[in-house]
Amino acid sequence: MIKDPDASWEGPFPYDALAPAGVTPWTTHAEMRDVSFELLARHLMTPVTQQAWDELRGVRRRMLVDLLLYDVDPDAELPLAADEIDRRLAAETASQEQHVPSDEQPERPLPEATARLLDDLIRFDV
Repeated sequence: MIKDPDASWEGPFPYDALAPAGVTPWTTHAEMRDVSFELLARHLMTPVTQQAWDELRGVRRRMLVDLLLYDVDPDAELPLAADEIDRRLAAETASQEQHVPSDEQPERPLPEATARLLDDLIRFDV
């Protein structure tokens, strides 16, 4: 699961705070109710983990947290995304090259649609 990079959360994200206790988005609700015992046994019960556990043990609050997660398999999705980018760029390039022979093509900036696609796909974390 990938956390929404644009999501803001007060304090550490609950699943990140409880990861040392083995808590994941796939932890059942019954298991989540017993996480406090695991935290106490491992001496991990702190105010931060207590707050994270409080946020995830209630169904409504946990659903809100889970809403910020995406079930994505990067190993499977990245090749598909790269193929789609290549296909779109090839189609854009082919449509532009139909009118100008390759020897006479002037060097020009990227078309607006291509630039927007690249802007949507490339993100820099600062």
